[in-house]
Amino acid sequence: MKPDINIALLNAAQEIINRFSPLIEDEYERSRLGSWGALILISAMKFNDASSSLKKENGDIVKWLKNHTKLRKEELEKFESCEDKNLDQLEQDNQNLREILDKQIQEIQVKEDNVLFREGIYLMRSMHQRRKVSDLIGMLQQQES
Repeated sequence: MKPDINIALLNAAQEIINRFSPLIEDEYERSRLGSWGALILISAMKFNDASSSLKKENGDIVKWLKNHTKLRKEELEKFESCEDKNLDQLEQDNQNLREILDKQIQEIQVKEDNVLFREGIYLMRSMHQRRKVSDLIGMLQQQES
């Protein structure tokens, strides 16, 4: 990850909150600008965590697939080693793992194994919760590529 993007976000948030917001006389507009500054600040902090979040999510998916499916363990091990992977590679692994997980959950649903199906849905919900972050982060990650 490029640290200069993170620093630029922090600087932008500080400028908005400390310099520009006090110059606006309209209370509503000042509040809106302050909110944007706060969102940028939060995005800067979340941007730092993007890599570790992907590593955790990928690990959770691999663990679930190993424990609850008949997939070959060797097939999943390539996703476990993530120490030397950059953010783009982690994201690609995540997309591949999500596709595998989706197919496995569909198969479980057809077999009508409700307990395992619920566990799979719970995992997917936890993954979705981690992704609930400002759209600004997604846009910044795309621009970094």
